[in-house]
Amino acid sequence: MRRKFSASFKMNIFRALLLITFPLIGMLLVFNFYSYHAFNAKFVESNQQSFALYAQNLQNDLDAIDNFLSNVAVSDYNYITLNSPVSALRAHLASHEIMTQFNTALNSYDLANAFFIYSAVNNTYRDMFDNGYNYETKEAIRQHMHTLTQRSENYYNAGWLAFEVEEKTYLFKLLGKDGTYAAVMVDFDQIHSMDLVQKGTEVIYADTQGAPLTNKAFVADHELKLSENNNDYILISQPLRNSEVQLIFAVPKPDVFKGSLALLFGLSLLTILLVTISLFFFNRSLLSPWHRLMTSIGKGSEQELREEYRIEEFKQVGAAFNNLTTQVNHLKIVAYEHEIERQKAELQHLQLQIRPHFFLNCLKSLYGMAQQQSYERIQHMILAISNHLRYNFKDNLQLVSLQEELDHVLNYIRIQQIAHHVPPLCECSIDSSLKDFMIPPLSIQAFVENSIKYATKPNEQLRIEIKAILLESDDGDYADITIQDNGNGFADSTLQELNHGDSSFYKDKHIGISNVRHRLSMLYGGRAMIAFFNTESGAVAEMIIPIHERIRDKEEA
Repeated sequence: MRRKFSASFKMNIFRALLLITFPLIGMLLVFNFYSYHAFNAKFVESNQQSFALYAQNLQNDLDAIDNFLSNVAVSDYNYITLNSPVSALRAHLASHEIMTQFNTALNSYDLANAFFIYSAVNNTYRDMFDNGYNYETKEAIRQHMHTLTQRSENYYNAGWLAFEVEEKTYLFKLLGKDGTYAAVMVDFDQIHSMDLVQKGTEVIYADTQGAPLTNKAFVADHELKLSENNNDYILISQPLRNSEVQLIFAVPKPDVFKGSLALLFGLSLLTILLVTISLFFFNRSLLSPWHRLMTSIGKGSEQELREEYRIEEFKQVGAAFNNLTTQVNHLKIVAYEHEIERQKAELQHLQLQIRPHFFLNCLKSLYGMAQQQSYERIQHMILAISNHLRYNFKDNLQLVSLQEELDHVLNYIRIQQIAHHVPPLCECSIDSSLKDFMIPPLSIQAFVENSIKYATKPNEQLRIEIKAILLESDDGDYADITIQDNGNGFADSTLQELNHGDSSFYKDKHIGISNVRHRLSMLYGGRAMIAFFNTESGAVAEMIIPIHERIRDKEEA
């Protein structure tokens, strides 16, 4: 079975609004990203051809130098001569001829800044630098070249190599093997910028991993990552063939392009803010008043609907509900009054359910005393019966104090003492704090009458003990009232019937006790309790009645 979920009107409205606004905001964000990247791609494309041409010219110049050096290393007679042991004079002449060619090339190729020739077998080394290099720089470069030539490696397939000398990177091309090498050096700083490069563009040479070889200060100052673009520059890279170097152009973004992303995101945030503000005012002006109205209607509180709503329909609903609440409250009062009248009639009916045997026995006793001419006993008997009847016919809705109830019980005992040959005895032990505690009338007398009727033994005095103590607990105070006699106790079947308040036996034979239980239930609900049990001394009836106010706190105050 599918589980059904429910949601409030407010939540459904919010969901509907969010289902409309969120997709629109999402589409706006996607459009902004698309516009940004499209503009970015268009800008790069517009400059790509110029930078490609610049890179191609640089590549052509490097290839020309490479071809010149290759011709020297492969087919030049003087280079071949240096590759084998010859006389010092012959080696000097051969190196001189090669340097003459290098001098011509140094003037012909703008990228070439130095040439080198080295022959280990003839112990010959010559170099030629372009103008602008001091002695220390030349010596450092010579030392580096000497280190390279000592490796005895085959540089024919090595391509262009980038080496750092005195914290400055140079591009070298070496050709040769077995100790004879021809080399050319390109100084990155001497490569002239061309007009094809946009104004403000920075040219950066880097290795294949993106580590800068030149313009390091610029890269550090702008915190550039050469593998990705940043907020101020667009990076366009072109690898150089036959080398481990790539040419990177850091193109400054136009001012309008720099702020476009911020503008797009600003518009998106503004849209989200406007939607949020709209939802807030929508909630404040419609949904929250609706929620308060529904909550007030749910509580049924007329007081909470005194709020003045701005929406006319809410005012009409509030007025209609106030009118309905007034009518319901009136009907409740009428129903409550009818219930009070019904309970009062029921209690009066219960009060009249008194068996006539008691009064018949009293009349028989009076008749016997009259025969014996015991006029004084007759007078006491009549006064006691008069007090007894007056108390019995009290309004049952008017509670009496525990002391008044005990006085009535003692009056009843006096009647029994006058009427019986062996008079019963009643002892009372009452907590002083409970003397003014209010209880229903005839609550104790019914149990005492029950003991007189069922616990009296022939030629043996009946003893009845009444105790009342105060019980204190976390959920309130209680009055614990016990009535105990010295009779034979209750039979097991009788105990079961008495402790089961709905039994027919309980109502037929113990009407007085049934009335007490019924009245306590009407007045106190399930908080009042009556229990019956036996002890070694006889039968015990116990009543526990709740006290609405803590007596100890009241006495201390």
